Amino acid sequence: MSQHGAARSSDESDGGGAARGDAPPAPPRDERPRPQYGEYAPEGWSWQPPADQRTSDPAPQMATPPPPVAASARPDRPADRIVTILLLVLGAFGAAYNSFSVIAMPSSALESARMSAAMFGSDAVPTTFTPGPAVPAAIAIGVAAQLVLWVCALLWSRARLRAGALSWWIPLVAGVVAFVVVMIVALIVFTSDPALLEFLRSVGSPTPAP
Repeated sequence: MSQHGAARSSDESDGGGAARGDAPPAPPRDERPRPQYGEYAPEGWSWQPPADQRTSDPAPQMATPPPPVAASARPDRPADRIVTILLLVLGAFGAAYNSFSVIAMPSSALESARMSAAMFGSDAVPTTFTPGPAVPAAIAIGVAAQLVLWVCALLWSRARLRAGALSWWIPLVAGVVAFVVVMIVALIVFTSDPALLEFLRSVGSPTPAP
C-alpha cells in the first residue's frame, strides 16, 4: 500500500471515530403508558382559552337558574271549617225533615186549614181535601231538590275548604233556597183543591163590617 493510501485510510478512521464520539446519546425510553386525552402535561403548564374567547364570566354557557317560586301558602281557617261542617250536618237533618214534610203535605192539608181557621176565628173549615193532578209531580220535585241542594252545598264547601276560601255561607244559602222550594210546593198542594183554595181566600180577605 502506498503512503497516500495509508494516510487516507488513517484519516477516514480518525474521522469516523471522531464523528461517532461527537454524536449525542439516545434519550431514555419512556416506560409510562401512552397518555390518553392529555393526561400528562409539562410541569407548570395550564390551559388558557384563546384571547378572543375570554370573558369576564368564567362559565358564560351555564345560565344561573331562576330561584324557585314558593307556592302560596293556603290560609288556615279553623273556625270557618268548624262552622261549615256544623252547618252541613244541620243541613242534612234539615233536608231530611223538609223531604218528609213535603211528602206529608196532602195528608196534613186539612190540619193546616183547621189551624188557620182557629187563628182567624172562622168556622168554615173544609172537611175533605182532594189533591190536584200536579201534586205528585210537585212533591217529587220538592224532595229531589232538597237532596240536590244539600249535595251541591257539600261538594262546593269541600272545594272551597281545600282552596282555603271562606265556605260557611254556602250551607246557609242552600238552606234558604231549600225553604223557598218547600213554600212553593206547599202553595201548589194547598191551591190544588178548589174547596181549600176558597177557604184560604175567605180567611185571608177582611170581613166586611155590618
